Amino acid sequence: MVVPTCSRSKDIVEPLLKPQWWVNCKDMAARSIKKVQDGELKLIPSQFDKTWYTWLDDCRDWCISRQLWWGHQIPAYKVNLSNKESNDLDNSMWVSAHSEEEAMKKAVEKFKVSASEISLVRDGDVLDTWFSSGLYPFSTMSWPDNTVDLKTFYPNNVLETGHDILFFWVARMVMMGLELMDELPFTEVYLHPIIRDAHGIKMSKSLGNVVDPLHIVSGISLEELHKAVDNGYLGEKELIRARAGQKQLYPNGIPECGTDALRFALCSYLTLARDLNLDVLRIEGYRKFCNKMWNATKFALMQLGDNYTAPKSDLMTCKLETTQFSTIDKWILHRAAVAISDTNTSFKEYQFQQCTTAIYNFWLYDLCDVYLEATKRVFYKGTEKEQEAATHTLYTCLDVGLRLIHPFMPFISEELWQRLPRLGTETAPSLVVASYPRTGELWLDPELEARINLAKDIIHTARSVKDTYLESKAKPEVFLSTSESLADVISVMEDLIGSSKLHLNESIPLGTAIGTVGNRCEVHVLVKGLVDPVQEINRLQAKREGVEKTAQQVKETIDKHTEKVPEHVRQANCNKLTSLKDELVTIDTAISNFRKLTDN
Repeated sequence: MVVPTCSRSKDIVEPLLKPQWWVNCKDMAARSIKKVQDGELKLIPSQFDKTWYTWLDDCRDWCISRQLWWGHQIPAYKVNLSNKESNDLDNSMWVSAHSEEEAMKKAVEKFKVSASEISLVRDGDVLDTWFSSGLYPFSTMSWPDNTVDLKTFYPNNVLETGHDILFFWVARMVMMGLELMDELPFTEVYLHPIIRDAHGIKMSKSLGNVVDPLHIVSGISLEELHKAVDNGYLGEKELIRARAGQKQLYPNGIPECGTDALRFALCSYLTLARDLNLDVLRIEGYRKFCNKMWNATKFALMQLGDNYTAPKSDLMTCKLETTQFSTIDKWILHRAAVAISDTNTSFKEYQFQQCTTAIYNFWLYDLCDVYLEATKRVFYKGTEKEQEAATHTLYTCLDVGLRLIHPFMPFISEELWQRLPRLGTETAPSLVVASYPRTGELWLDPELEARINLAKDIIHTARSVKDTYLESKAKPEVFLSTSESLADVISVMEDLIGSSKLHLNESIPLGTAIGTVGNRCEVHVLVKGLVDPVQEINRLQAKREGVEKTAQQVKETIDKHTEKVPEHVRQANCNKLTSLKDELVTIDTAISNFRKLTDN
C-alpha cells in the first residue's frame, strides 16, 4: 500500500467521506439546450454546439460542496434541538438563509419551538468555484436587489472565453441566469482557441514552455527566464527539464515586442481552430510592422508639411470636386474602401484574423510598398494640383489606417493619430472615442484595381528580370508589349521598376531579356552590352525545356478529361496550356534575339 502525499506540502492525502450539497441540473440543462436549438443563444464557432449538447443532454447532479479555506461559505445551517439528537445526513434538520438571524427565524417556524431550544451550526464547506462564477453576470450588479446597474447591464450581449470551459463556466452562467433571472445572461458566446507553444504543445511550467505576456512586452534574457523558473515550486528533475526547454525554445531570450505587437499577433491567430500555436518570432515580426507604420507616418507628415490643412469633410464619403485625383490616388482610396468593408464585415462575423489581415495588407502592401513610393515623384516634381490631390489622399489613408488598426494596436495608433491634423468635422479628443470607418463605397472601382494589379505584376516581373541579369543600381530601358490600357500609370511603373525609360508598345530592340505576365504582357529589359549572350541562350534553353515539359503534362491531363471533370477545371487547364504555349513563343523570341547578338 502506498500512502499518497501532496507534491507541494508533502502532507498525507487521505480520502474522507463527507456529506455534500448537490444541485439537480436536469431542468436547467434542458432549458439551456433549447436556447441554443432555438437560436436565442449563439455559440461561435458553431462547431461547439455539439459539445454543448453532449455535456447537457446527460447532465448529472452537481456537487457544489468544497472543503477549502476560501470561497463563498454555503448558506446552510444545521438545526440542533435541545430535546432531539440530529444527524448531518438528515436533510430535514437543515435550513438555508442569508444570515444566522434569518436561519433562526426559519428554524423556529419549521420546528414550532422557541429560539432558546435551538442552536445553529453553519456548514463549513464553501461553494464550488464554478457555482460562484456562474452567478457572476448578475451577482456583480447587486443582485438580488433590483438596482439600476442590474437593469442596465443584465442581460449583456457577448461573452468571450476559452472553449475549454464551455461547460464549467458558460453553461453554469446560462443555467443560473435562466433559473434565477428567467433570462439569458448573454445572447452570443465567442470561444477563442487555447494558447499552446510554437510546436503545439500545451504550456506547462515543468516543460519550461510557459510564456509570460509581460516577458513578451518588455523582453527578457535566457538567464532571467531561468531565474523565474528557479524561484518557482518545481522539483529538481522538473527544474532541469524546464531549463532545458527554455534553452531550446528561447536560446537568445525573448525580444522586447511591446503591447501592441502582442495584441495584434494574438488577434491574427484567431481562427476556427481549437488551438493557437504561439510563436514569439511572429510577434517580433509585428513589432517590426509597428516600426514600419511609425516611419511611414513620419515620412507622410514630412510630405504634408506644417501648413497642411485637412479637408473639411471625410474624403471617403465625400469627393472634393475641385481636386483632380490621379489614377494611383483613386486606386489607394479604392484599397482603403476595400479594407474598411472587409474589416467591418469580419468584425460582425467574429473573424478577427481576417480583420488583421485586411488592415495589415492595406498598410504594408498598398500604402507603404506602392502608394508612398509612387507619390515620391509627385511630392518632389509634381504640379501644385497633383500635390494637392496627393496630400489629401495621403492624409485620408493615414487617418483611415490608424482608425482601422486602433482596436488591435491602441497605443501606437493613438500616438500617431494625435500628430495628424484634424478633419473639419472631427470633434473627438482621442482616437479611442473617434468614429470607426464604416464605408468607402464612393471609391470602389474593381476595374481600376484589376489594371493596377496587372501593373504590379509587370513591375514584379521587370524587377525579377533586372535582378537576374543586372546589378541592383542599374537603370536599363524597359519595353512593354501589351494590349492592356496602362498609359496612365507609366510614370508610376517607371519609378517602381527603377528604369531609365519605360516604353509602351514600341519596337523591341535587339539585346533584351524577356519576362512574361501570363499572356497579357511581355516585359523586355534592355541588357545589351551588360550580359554574355551565350550564357543567356543556355539559360533560356534550359528554361524552355522546363516550360515545354509542363505544357506536355497539362496537355496529357486535358486529353484524359472525362465527362465527370467539372467544366471550370477543364477551362482552367486549357487556359494554363495556352499561357504556357505563349511563354514558349516568348522564350523562343528571346533566344533568337540573343543569337542575333552573337552573330554580330
